[in-house]
Amino acid sequence: MGQKVEFIKSVVNLKDLPKEDYKEIVFVGRSNVGKSSLLNYLVGRNIARVGKTPGRTRAINFFLWNIENKKLFLVDLPGYGFARGKKDEVEYWKKLIEGYFRKNRKKIGLVFLLVDSKVGPTELDYQMINWLSSLGLPYVVLLTKIDKANQKELNNTLKKLQEVGVVYVIKTSAKDRKGKEEIFKVLKDFHLL
Repeated sequence: MGQKVEFIKSVVNLKDLPKEDYKEIVFVGRSNVGKSSLLNYLVGRNIARVGKTPGRTRAINFFLWNIENKKLFLVDLPGYGFARGKKDEVEYWKKLIEGYFRKNRKKIGLVFLLVDSKVGPTELDYQMINWLSSLGLPYVVLLTKIDKANQKELNNTLKKLQEVGVVYVIKTSAKDRKGKEEIFKVLKDFHLL
């Protein structure tokens, strides 16, 4: 499968969103859930910066993904939750994310909501599920770090997601290189590839 990916820009103000009309695949989740690691694993290159401390991604990062003669934007959003930063800065990230979803609703082809398989869905994850549903945006939950969760934790996480009506769940591990084929299948099912 031929593919090429390149960083386009970091956006901290909604007026600077890319003007191109490419469909967008969005990665969202709490701080330190593994968005950047999974994005790197998906494209097979280290394009997104990965940090050990939560809140590393502080802007909306756009990557142009040329794959199978299609051009798509991969969008890495700042994590929500316990990101380290001044209170007004964290509030600004929240407004930036909400503004992005409202403004780019028609361009968004699919949202990947990342949930830590060991921790399970948090209250903020439930809020994001409700928010995406209220906007009518298609989303798939990606369980991250399945290499760190035992079977009981994994089953508990899946049960909690089913209880709130989550339909699509893919188990992933950037470290153990799991979930990529399933992600590509979902992208094809949503006619993005």
